[in-house]
Amino acid sequence: MSFLFTVTDAYIKDSNTDGLDCFSSAISISADGDYLTVGAEFEDSNSVGINGNQSNNGALNSGAVYIFTRSSGVWVQQAYIKAFNTETNDNFGSALSLRADGSRLVVGASSEDSNAIGIGGNQADNSQSGSGAVYSYERLGSVWLVGDYIKASNAQSGDVFGIVITLSADTNRLVIGALGEDSNATGIGGDQTNNAASFSGAVYVVE
Repeated sequence: MSFLFTVTDAYIKDSNTDGLDCFSSAISISADGDYLTVGAEFEDSNSVGINGNQSNNGALNSGAVYIFTRSSGVWVQQAYIKAFNTETNDNFGSALSLRADGSRLVVGASSEDSNAIGIGGNQADNSQSGSGAVYSYERLGSVWLVGDYIKASNAQSGDVFGIVITLSADTNRLVIGALGEDSNATGIGGDQTNNAASFSGAVYVVE
């Protein structure tokens, strides 16, 4: 019998470890194993965007994502990432998908509350509690940049859009699950407006 794994390569913690953050709530690694992304969906800081202040825990359970890179056998933290619109109980980092080469990251915040629809909408109106959102980020060299803000085409309270996400290998398509979505549509392209089937769930493909 042969064994695939022989040794523990690293023991990794985040840069602002706190109780109940649930670091490792989601994990995704690049194809070459040199880029690792780790979600902590109950992390509490109120910072926004990339590499902000980690010390102010003013946004309970807002969530965060940490990016680590491995060079010459040594792991280091490369980035600390928050949502563009950090707020309490959004659970940013509840799902992750990293491009094979480690240059693109998508992050789910399944409890995000805005009533925006589609891509690039208004993040400020929190009238759809727990509708969920997905955020994308791009890496240029060692620098991470903010990308898209993505909502369901029929965002509604409790849909938890972004609870599961995956990128295609070429990253031209993003698949997003919303297990709390309620429509009674069947098949592909049906009516999204009739919420007669509570928690039936739906999948959205974004290009």
